[in-house]
Amino acid sequence: MRKRIICAVLALLMTASFTACDEAMLEEWLSYEEETSAAESVDPSANEGREGPYEVVKVVDGDTIKLLIDGEKKNVRLIGIDTPESVHPDSDKNVPEGKTASDHTKELVGDSQLYIEYGTEPADRYGRPLCYVYLPDGTMLNEKILSDGYAKVLIVGKNKEYKDRFNEIQEEAKAEGRGLWPTGVFDE
Repeated sequence: MRKRIICAVLALLMTASFTACDEAMLEEWLSYEEETSAAESVDPSANEGREGPYEVVKVVDGDTIKLLIDGEKKNVRLIGIDTPESVHPDSDKNVPEGKTASDHTKELVGDSQLYIEYGTEPADRYGRPLCYVYLPDGTMLNEKILSDGYAKVLIVGKNKEYKDRFNEIQEEAKAEGRGLWPTGVFDE
């Protein structure tokens, strides 16, 4: 990505020498390149002590991500959150808001390498790893989805590490009407 931006700037510079390109446009391109470089840089200690990074194979739905862990593709369930259904085997349980939540998770994850922190109970009854998932910059994905209003809190079993924090985040998202809260999908 950086190489493409540099090439574009060089092309712009060459064009500027042959046309009446103003300095403001050139400065805009150069500042864009600096902002992009800053956004791409990540503090390497942001995920210290967590496992990973792991490649994202697929976003299954809003609260489940398939990661390549130790050479094996595993559906990782995000602890403490529940998004509306979008790929449930019983199609009657799938709702349009589920697709919206899934798309939001895809947007957040992008093509990132993710880090994980296992919960007290490391797997659910289906054998899926139960994890708190982190983006390269150290942001907890579980919290971000809650904060953006695309999930509600769901605490199951002993995985209560961030229960209070999650409840606070949910209440704020609900009060501000973020994401899916205005649809009433979480009222059921």
